[in-house]
Formats: sequence, C-alpha cells, structure tokens
Amino acid sequence: MSTEQAVDAGAPAMHVVATAGHVDHGKSALLKALTGQEPDLWDEERRRGLTIDLGYVWTTLTDGSGAEQTVAFVDVPGHDGFLTNMLSGVGVVEQVLFVVAADDGWSAQSEEHREILDLLGRRAVAAVVTKADLAGPDRTAEVVADVGDRLGVTTMADAPVVAVDSLSGTGLDTLRTTLATRLAETQPTGASAEAGGDATPRMWVDRAFTVTGAGTVVTGLLVAGHLAVGDEVVLAPSGRRGRIRGLQCLGESVRAAGATSRVAVNLAGVDADQVARGDVVTAPVDTAAAAARMTRSVDAHVRALPHQPIGQKGAWHLHVGTATTTVVVRPLLGDIDPGEEGHVRLELTDPLALRVGDRFVLREAGRQRTIGGGVVLDPRPARRPRGAEARLSHALVLDELREAVAEGDVDAQVAALVAAHGGRRAQAELTGMFGAAVTAELTSGDAVLTLIGEVVVDQGQVAPWTDAMLAAGRDADPDHAVERAALVTAAAERGCPSELAPTLIERAVADGALRSYGGRVVHADHEARYLDAREARAQALLKLLEEDPWQPPGATEALRTVGMPSFELQALLDDAQVVAAGSLLFPASLVARAIELLRDGPGRGGEAFTAAQARDAWSCTRRAAMPLLEHLRAVGVTRFDGERHRLIEP
Repeated sequence: MSTEQAVDAGAPAMHVVATAGHVDHGKSALLKALTGQEPDLWDEERRRGLTIDLGYVWTTLTDGSGAEQTVAFVDVPGHDGFLTNMLSGVGVVEQVLFVVAADDGWSAQSEEHREILDLLGRRAVAAVVTKADLAGPDRTAEVVADVGDRLGVTTMADAPVVAVDSLSGTGLDTLRTTLATRLAETQPTGASAEAGGDATPRMWVDRAFTVTGAGTVVTGLLVAGHLAVGDEVVLAPSGRRGRIRGLQCLGESVRAAGATSRVAVNLAGVDADQVARGDVVTAPVDTAAAAARMTRSVDAHVRALPHQPIGQKGAWHLHVGTATTTVVVRPLLGDIDPGEEGHVRLELTDPLALRVGDRFVLREAGRQRTIGGGVVLDPRPARRPRGAEARLSHALVLDELREAVAEGDVDAQVAALVAAHGGRRAQAELTGMFGAAVTAELTSGDAVLTLIGEVVVDQGQVAPWTDAMLAAGRDADPDHAVERAALVTAAAERGCPSELAPTLIERAVADGALRSYGGRVVHADHEARYLDAREARAQALLKLLEEDPWQPPGATEALRTVGMPSFELQALLDDAQVVAAGSLLFPASLVARAIELLRDGPGRGGEAFTAAQARDAWSCTRRAAMPLLEHLRAVGVTRFDGERHRLIEP
C-alpha cells in the first residue's frame, strides 16, 4: 500500500461475493478466468495448487442491457483442513458463488459449505458447475440438476446454475452476464462515506501485515458505517487506538469508503502484531459505549443440523464475522435436538464486539464438524433466569426478538431487548448493540418506550413510579413543600431505580403535576395553600426580627420559632427582605439604618472608626455589631485595614 496521500475520491460502488465449494473443484481457476487476476496470494498455494487462505480479486461485469457491475471476489479454501479460513471469508460476505465440479459432482465439502451458508442465511448470486468440457455434456447436465435440487432447500434456492469450463472458456460469457444481472438486483455499496449513514464503522479484520514505507495495513469488509483518511479508530477487543493514514479499495487509493466495501486500511499508531484476524476496526466512543459493545455472553437462537444435538455437553467453537472462539452452550429450555431450533446462552472464552442480528456457526471441536448455527439476539443478556417459569417467560421474549430480527424491525428489537432486561436498559448499551444511536421515544406493538436520563424504559413501568411520587406529594402536609428524597423513596417502593427518580420528578414538574420551590416540590393541588402558608411564615419571621432588631435571634432559633424551613429563608434573603450576618438574622431596614448611623457618626466624612465606636453608635452588643460589620465589609459598604473600618463613598 502506498504512503502517498489518498486521492480526493470515495470508494467505487461495488458488490462483494465469496466463493464456496469442495477442494479442487476449480474456484480459484474460475476467478482467475473471470478477472484475469490470481486469487492465491501465497507461493505455497501456487506451488501446491491448493487454496490455503483467503484470496481477493475483482473485475467489472456487464449484463445483457450493457449495465456494468463492479464485483470484488473473496476466494475461500475448500479443503476441510482450512475450514476456519473459509468461515472467516463467508462470515461477513452476504453473497456467494457456489462452485461444484462436473467430474466429481457433489462432494463432502460441498455439503458442509452448503450447510454453513444456509445457517448464515447467505444468498447465492449463482451456482457454477465447472470442468464442463472434461466431464462431458451428459455428466455436466446431471450435476447441474443435482446442484439445483440440493440448493433448492436452502436460502440459496433461487440461484441459477451455470455450467462453465475455466480452461476453454465455455460458458464464461453466460456466467458473466448472469452474475451482472443477479448483482444488479441488489444495491451496490461503498460509493462514498455517506453509504455508511450514521452507523458506527465496523470492519472485520481478515489480514494484518506490514508494508515497507507504509507501516501496518489491515484488510477486511467494512460492514457498517464509513471510514475516512484522518479518522481516529479503535481496535476491538484490545481497545488499541490508531489513525487512518490511507485507504485503498480495489487497489486504488481513496479518501473515504462506506459499507460494504472491501478496504485496506493503513494504520498509524498500531503494530501489525497487535492486530489479529477477528478484530474489529471501529470508532472511538465514550467509556460506557465502549464497554457496551464488547461481550463474553450472548443470548442466541440456534438451529441444529441433523448430525447431533446442541447442548451443554461437548466442546464448541463459535465462528462469527472473521473471529473464532470457544464457547460454552447453555440451552434455555433443554438441548436442541438434531434438526430442531431453540434458544441458548453462549458464554464466550474471548470477548467479541457483537451486535444484534450477527449470524454465526457452531462447530463441534472434537470431531471438527459443523453442528449448527444461528443468530445473535441479545449481545449483553441479563443473568440467566432461574426456574422453569422464568425460563419460559424469557424464551417468549426471545421469540419476539427473533421475529423482529428476521423482519428487520429495529423498533421491535429495541422493545424486546428492553423487555428482556425487566423493562429498562441503558441507552449506551443499546447503542453499542446496534452500532447506531438508539434515542428511544418509540412505540412497537403494545410497548411504548421512553428515555429517562440515559436509560430506555418501558412506559408501562414509568406510570406506577410516577403515580407513587405524585401520591406521596398529595399525601404530604399541604402547608409545606416536600423533600425530593421522600418522592424518590416512594417511587423506589414501586421498583423505580433511584438513579431514574430525579428525572421522573423533573418530568412531573415540567408537566405541571408538581411545582418546584427552592429544590423541594409541592403537589399542584396544594400550591395555593402552600403559598399562603409560606407567606404567613415569612411575615411571622419579619415580625420577629422587627421586635428587637438590634438584638437579633440566631437563624436556627428564628426559623424554629416561626416553623420555617431553611430553603424558604433563602427566598427572603434573595429578595433582600432579610440579611444574614454570621449566624444572625437582621431585617433589611436595620442594615440601612446602621449605615446611616455610621455616616452621621464615627464614619462621618470618611473618618476611620473602630468596632467599639460602631457598636456605640448602634447601641447594640458586640454579639450583633461584629457580624454586622463583617457583612458591611463583605458587600462593599466599608473596608477594613486590620485595625479600623472606613466607609466607602458611593
């Protein structure tokens, strides 16, 4: 990859297609014939004539109407010894080219590849029967019919079957036209950064290497979001950060790329040995969202192939994206019988950055056999339910979630994920599960979700919490405002988490059901009576202070005498009806009188005066004089040089 500045252009619009099929059935030879490029990258592969790892080539195809389609091919190994590499190729590519040789016909790896692709829900752009000239027309026709029948019971049922010979070129033009026509049925992607929309970028890494003069390069399929030169990125699960120095698509430098392009990313700040196949290149996020997108446990729906059951016994490998890890399988309602489906909890040995809807394959580690696969439903599930009733209830929620995932209904998925956690879920966690912002305030079926603070909550839970708070406010003494803590306690008794209660109180204030006064609240029904009682307490306090203003009471004593809470005193202080000096309270009129007495007495003409002189002028005790002098200095009426005070003329 060149270190030159990327050109000012986005990635070209493209389709990405992976091959599949038995070893020696001519996948690599077919791609070389279609593209003119060699998909086998390693010398050992070319020497042995055997694909070992993933290969990458591309070309432009033209359909019958003359429309062009750019397609990037991912070539996968067909040998069962390299099935993990094959799974890394088809684990992120939605469209496949299924290859069967006419001379060998349907073979062992043809069957396993078919099972894998069906479990992953892949679409076949076409099925290709190769080596047609070698096998002859009768044998070729027989295999073409057989391939069509075998794919007809899978997600690849609509694939046209085309017979070709890569050496002679027989059928290649027909295949090119067929591929272009089929690819035109799906929207090409990656044309610009905008192709990724608002989704968080997500690129599954399939290779990492060092290029002299450029540094670390990672390649993979950008399945969501977009990347651009200069972007800061993070590698999951390690959390290592880097910066994009350059981007390439189909061998050309580009400024930006969107989903779903095949991309080579030149990273600064990361060494090649710090990146592994199965890592994910994504965007830096805050700590909460970063934690939310990593998981060691998922709830999933699985389908068992007819070979054996899927259960807690046995050693299992999970293949998802380009990653592989060992897992413990814990069925929700009992082992999944051969050919049956069910919900399971998967406990991963290694953390992975998984999202809702990710498809995976399960293989039995001992026999190295594909046993089943399925779809991730909840990437960060709650604790496993205990008891038959709880497990059955959870299974019903997962049924709803599975249906929503199958239909692509994101609102219904969010509603089910919230229900799976008891009716509330952190917004950051949901955003991490989808790779895009979940803002809530949505309706799905009977569920109405609302965002309270940073938590998405089922509105059905919010109403009882709010009712409990309003009831506590209504039952309180109507002459006094209620401390918010009392409302928090009332809501908590109905199951409201304490961290959500303050937001619910503010909502009630905004809706007018509660009124806010000095940090406390009053039920709307009590407001008029409360205001009358508050005014009566204020007048009682002012009367108390005016009875002997030069011998003021302490604030605590005064408030206790008239039954006034301290926050109501603050309102009188803010309105300048009362002055607090030290621990004493003075009526505002007395402070004005004190200043006049100083101007007419010891402070006349700007003369300096002592505290004793001020006390004598006021005819009060030292207890009142000293706090009053400190107040005058604090508000800028006087200044003090350490010995004497002096009035500051306005």
